[in-house]
Amino acid sequence: MRYFIILCIAALACSCQKDELMDYSGGDGIAFYLGEYEIDSVSYSFAFSPAPAAKDTIYLKMRVVGGAKDYPRTIAVKAGAGTTARQNVDFILPQHTLPAGALTVDYPVIVINSPEMADSEFRLVAEVAESKDFTPGAVGQEIGGSYNLSKMLVKITGRIVEPTYWPDVESAFGTFSAVKFRFMIQVTGLSDFSYEALGTSGIYNLPVRLRNALLEHEAANGPLIDENGNRVTF
Repeated sequence: MRYFIILCIAALACSCQKDELMDYSGGDGIAFYLGEYEIDSVSYSFAFSPAPAAKDTIYLKMRVVGGAKDYPRTIAVKAGAGTTARQNVDFILPQHTLPAGALTVDYPVIVINSPEMADSEFRLVAEVAESKDFTPGAVGQEIGGSYNLSKMLVKITGRIVEPTYWPDVESAFGTFSAVKFRFMIQVTGLSDFSYEALGTSGIYNLPVRLRNALLEHEAANGPLIDENGNRVTF
């Protein structure tokens, strides 16, 4: 009988502990996230803008690790280790709000066209920070192949650099060069030549427009030679 009573007490204690664990609810987290084929860095160049710009905004995708709430919540992001860009000189990380009922949000990173941008590239490691509503959320693979990340790398410059999407459009526009890209901006007034921005029809039709514009340029000025000594073609 004594052993039976001891077993009952032990079982009751375990049951109480289990109920406490099941009833416990921790605070919600938030994290950056990417699709299955996206990469954890973003490159931005002020040289891509058809008109000079003093500042611009880059949006980083974030999502809640937890549930939705019926009130807005505050998001905080900080500059992490490895950052070479200067706060309030090259970038601003504003406090941002997740709308009521939302589970995802685009976080705005404000980039500033400082004088040093013309011949330098700065790195900003954007890292999830704790706010009054969120802690940094769990990272790793999610359902559907997407990933949660605690940080994102943003590269900022005033030079023309190869966009991360260029390998996806190289078959349409050919080998990347700064001279070619500047010509594309001048002809089209566009600065984003990705599949997402142009669509299938744009990817097929824009090279024809660029070839015709290049023929006119060559007729007036001779071949367009890029920074590598190669003739620009489309």
